[in-house]
Amino acid sequence: MTGWEKYSPKTRRNFVLGVGIALIILLATILSGLLIMRRLVREQIVQRDGDALYATTLMEQLDFSEMDEDPRPAEQMSFDAAVRSSRLRGVMGIRFFNPEGGFSDTFPATVMPHPLGADALSAIRQLEPHSRFVASMSMDDIFIYLPQFSKGRISRIPVVLVTVPLHARETRELNGAAQFIIEGHSMADEFMRLDRRLCQIGLITFAISGSLLVAMLWPAFSRSQKLTRELAQRSERLQRANDELALAARVSAVGAISSHLMHGLRNPLASLSEFIAGQHADDHDIDRDDLEDALSASRRMQTLVEHTVQVLSDAKGDPAYELTVPELGEDVLSRVKGAAEKRDVELVFSADGRCALSGRVANLLGLILVNLLENSIEASGRNGTVALKVSRLDDWLRFRVEDTGSGIPGVVQERLFLPGKSSREGGSGIGLAISKQIADYLDARLVLEDSTEAGSVFLLELPMTVCMETDL
Repeated sequence: MTGWEKYSPKTRRNFVLGVGIALIILLATILSGLLIMRRLVREQIVQRDGDALYATTLMEQLDFSEMDEDPRPAEQMSFDAAVRSSRLRGVMGIRFFNPEGGFSDTFPATVMPHPLGADALSAIRQLEPHSRFVASMSMDDIFIYLPQFSKGRISRIPVVLVTVPLHARETRELNGAAQFIIEGHSMADEFMRLDRRLCQIGLITFAISGSLLVAMLWPAFSRSQKLTRELAQRSERLQRANDELALAARVSAVGAISSHLMHGLRNPLASLSEFIAGQHADDHDIDRDDLEDALSASRRMQTLVEHTVQVLSDAKGDPAYELTVPELGEDVLSRVKGAAEKRDVELVFSADGRCALSGRVANLLGLILVNLLENSIEASGRNGTVALKVSRLDDWLRFRVEDTGSGIPGVVQERLFLPGKSSREGGSGIGLAISKQIADYLDARLVLEDSTEAGSVFLLELPMTVCMETDL
């Protein structure tokens, strides 16, 4: 998992959370605005009926005042004007109040008496109508008694209570107040239509605003993603550079020690080989097989030391030469040929594709391949076969080492590239661990591709970026 992939889920969750919070705030704002609008529109609708009844009552009083011979006092004319206004559609009854707000009479007589509210009293004192919508009122609060109540056909209805001041048209002298009780089904239906319309407006507004909000936030999130990805990549490259510097420092220290050791071992091993060879020629009492084994071991160690010194020398500077893949294969096979002949193991090599490697890379690959081939030779037993096959797949140069041994036990496979586990008798498993470290250093991949009772297959994949095309 790359650095960006580790941060990406958290970034996406934060974006979804941020957008969700923004949409919730937007929804709350729209709902608040719609509720305020709903209340204001409802007040206007209710007040509309109050203004209409007030104007009608004043008109009726004007008609009475134009009768010159009308002997009725102003209070009676206001009462009669209100009664005539009750003929309007939906008016169920009227309550009358004196200028101080006290109850005085009803029309018809079956209307239930009720005190005048403080809001209504304050309005009529200013000669203004007051309207109030009641969504559900019991019929017992409106009428004293009606026969149909006993049958249970009507219980509660919506009503509009409209209180209008009673006064002469040209004066501000309050004669009293009349509270009209109006059946409110039509207004309840109007309120329902208003609520549906406001709900539609709210949904459309939320959908459009939410879409615009997401559309505006998405580029910012994409930019943030890009910056986070770049930061993660740079952090990863910086961490890798630090690791490579640390590894280079350790390799340099180990290389210096190894170079000192290798140079120190070179001369003693050469002298040992000459001594054993001299004993082999002069002393006939020593077992020849033992001398052969000792001579072979000393020369193999001498060859290994010489090759290690060569690798260390190449690592100190620029590569002085190049090796093609076939040349590398032949060099590797020559180093394990003696071990293969000793165990009667057949070596097979095949390579396709044109590729040349620097001497440093070739030598490091050689160390890995020699270790893999020696392990395969040990695992194959007598008359076995070990194959080294080189191919190219996409951007990888692939080295496959196949043997005809009995496979690697499952317990060993779990810690195959860690020191301390080996399928060979007396083995420590350090060779594969070192090979894996060298592969990682080359940005290569070393894996156990397959292991059955018919044999094992190790796969070493090297990036083609280190490979130079050649016509050879």
